[in-house]
Amino acid sequence: MKKNICQWGWLIVFIVVSKVWAGPTYVTNTNITANTTWTASGSPYVVQNTIFISKGAVLTIDPGVQVRFATTNSGQASGETTPNTDLSIEGGLRAIGTATDPISFYPLTPGQLWGAIYFSNSDPANSILQDCIVKGGKIVCNASSPVIQDCDIFGAQSGIEVAYNADPQVINNRIAANDTGILLLSDTSEIMATHNQIYGNNYGIYIEGIFSQYAINQNEIYSNLKYNVVNTSPVSIDISNNDFKLSNASKIAATIYDQSVNPKVGPINFEPYIGVGTGQNSSMVVSTKSAKNNPKQEPHLSYQQELWNYGKPFNAMEIGKMENGKKSSTTVKILAIGATAVLTVGFLFL
Repeated sequence: MKKNICQWGWLIVFIVVSKVWAGPTYVTNTNITANTTWTASGSPYVVQNTIFISKGAVLTIDPGVQVRFATTNSGQASGETTPNTDLSIEGGLRAIGTATDPISFYPLTPGQLWGAIYFSNSDPANSILQDCIVKGGKIVCNASSPVIQDCDIFGAQSGIEVAYNADPQVINNRIAANDTGILLLSDTSEIMATHNQIYGNNYGIYIEGIFSQYAINQNEIYSNLKYNVVNTSPVSIDISNNDFKLSNASKIAATIYDQSVNPKVGPINFEPYIGVGTGQNSSMVVSTKSAKNNPKQEPHLSYQQELWNYGKPFNAMEIGKMENGKKSSTTVKILAIGATAVLTVGFLFL
């Protein structure tokens, strides 16, 4: 009798653990042409080549799913990595996790870059990244209007790139440890970025295009290593009502690259800014002496020469903080329960 109970106990544990370990699922089909769902039971999904979500099709990714992108290492002596896997969306992508069960997009090999989640003329009603962790790959918006909300985005060449005819909503994300946090490229695009934390990048926000309409406010933009904000366009940029974690206008100005440094580019207006006391919103003037004592260098995007990815100690520390900020997924919890069950059954029937 005792032997039979023991056998039944191990059978139950085997069924539970087998269900949890239904993955990994290797994704090799390059075209998703019909509505598809990636479930927690099939996780992790290993993307081995660029995947195209065709017009009319929607890929839904359930909470807790892990997506891992294969990469190709080239120039091994120099340590450079050439990404070879994208998730390219011409239809829809609904990756909606939860605070306790985020969806993660990671490289298959730690420390490498994998490419991009690339919204390209995608379905605006079905272009959503929410409660996701995006590590080692960027998010590109091209002729698309995705909602990117409550995500951690880090360890890549750029966190979010806004290209042509795009109108993304970037809300309440943590964007850190990238070469560039948000890169604005096109004069045909718009952006709404609010309540984001943008810190620990080389450049926080880098503006190249002449954006006619944008709303960049209520963000925390601070402690970016080279500049918090860069304007290389010839027009004036208004980024008022953001928090730079500084209460002195001259100190904030020292973290910004604009017309005060290069007369060929437009000025950046950051006043009023969060943290200024009432009645202190007077025009900011940086004296010649101050500018001379705090010389600004010409900004340049350093994708190949000095890519600020998660291999450097500072970024490893920041990424550790970000990963610890997200709770374990349901899959991990089930695995823990399965392991406990194995130990419990084993001890009971030894």
